[in-house]
Amino acid sequence: MRARICTFVAETRPLNCLMAAFAALIGILVSRVPFAAAESVRVAILAFVVVFLVTAGGNVINDYFDFAIDRVNRPDRAIPSGRITRQAALLYALALSLLGVAISLFINPACFVLAALNATLLILYSWRLKQSALIGNLLVGYLTGSVFLFGGAAVSAIFIPGVLFVSAMLAITSREIVKDVEDLVGDKAGGATTLPIRCGVALSLVVAALFMLAAVVISPLPFVLGALGSAYLGIVIIADVILLCSSALAWSAPARASEFIKYGMLVVLVAYLAGVL
Repeated sequence: MRARICTFVAETRPLNCLMAAFAALIGILVSRVPFAAAESVRVAILAFVVVFLVTAGGNVINDYFDFAIDRVNRPDRAIPSGRITRQAALLYALALSLLGVAISLFINPACFVLAALNATLLILYSWRLKQSALIGNLLVGYLTGSVFLFGGAAVSAIFIPGVLFVSAMLAITSREIVKDVEDLVGDKAGGATTLPIRCGVALSLVVAALFMLAAVVISPLPFVLGALGSAYLGIVIIADVILLCSSALAWSAPARASEFIKYGMLVVLVAYLAGVL
């Protein structure tokens, strides 16, 4: 029984869920909206839980629809390996997503709309849009970046969370294209029409590099506008170097580049956190 519970927990990719949930908290922190202590804690906890659950539901539904592709690319995952049935995964994903959306009602209407929209988009992405060249990549970028918007919406703020949203959307879109290059063989077997399949690896990596460059170019904006201090700028420059080097690495080792982009994004989160402390 314990092993089965661990399997269901692992299927949500809890580390990714935690990263998304903490990003929502950073969206709240960078907003710098004055709140009473008790209300701040309540909003932060609810936002954390909502983002964690909706992200978890999205991860599981993605594996449900990616069953054929994962049999080639990641046969060790719970569904293709038979440790979780597809029907159980579908019910699990829907339960997580619906619970997250329901809890968002206790924050405010804007958060409910955003949570419901994102839960729906996560299903549409996994079902249909993931197979669309570039559209699927952009959607993942939006969904990842929108956790900062969700944090801002929780405290009725938009500007700095909005900058975070755009920066994250561009960087994650770049990473998703690199991941498509990495998964080229399995995606072909599964009938997907990703950017590398339709336009070739070289052009795809150029597009990925352009998205990353755009993310790096706008990264100093919070400092330039006086919203965040020099601590932010110093750390985000380190993140920018990691991200740019990752784009260069993608030409020879896309799998390693994808991992390094994730590390770069973690450093970006640290930069924003340092900027508000």
